[in-house]
Amino acid sequence: MSKKTEENSAKRTIIGKIVGTHGIKGVMLLLPLTDYPDRFFDMKELVLEMPEKPSRTLKIKEITPYVGQNTLFLSVEGITDKEQADKLKTGVITVSDNEKVELPENEYWIDDMIGLKVLESVTGFELGVLSEILSTGSNDVYMIKTLEGIVKPIPATAKVIHSVDIAEGTMTITVPEGLWD
Repeated sequence: MSKKTEENSAKRTIIGKIVGTHGIKGVMLLLPLTDYPDRFFDMKELVLEMPEKPSRTLKIKEITPYVGQNTLFLSVEGITDKEQADKLKTGVITVSDNEKVELPENEYWIDDMIGLKVLESVTGFELGVLSEILSTGSNDVYMIKTLEGIVKPIPATAKVIHSVDIAEGTMTITVPEGLWD
């Protein structure tokens, strides 16, 4: 869904990235990194973060889909040529926790899941910590860093994932037979 970034100790969630420019008038290409890309069309401004620089609020002039692509054309106030837009490439668009889209029941933000303690469903034995989530198309793959420090995959399916408790910081699973042998 999205990833968190730290800025002045306030957590923000990445929802997009500037991946390029288009033309000579400062139009940028915005890659949505959210399951809810339509949110951009209701936004009046964006918070841009770049490594080693303070965050910056950009007022949107226009945002439109790039038909046939997974990106959006983005025009903002103050960026009027390609050179200015090029300086913003690789910047990420973030939102505060109160700006996140509300998720349906049994759906979770990736950044809330990373770091969950992973327990085996029958024994309650701690298997490790959820360290990464890979989107593969058919189903996500959860990467579990074991107590030995080895990263092992599990498919994120109902047969494998029994419960997720964000408040408790745990996820209960059954490792499919032979997967980790």
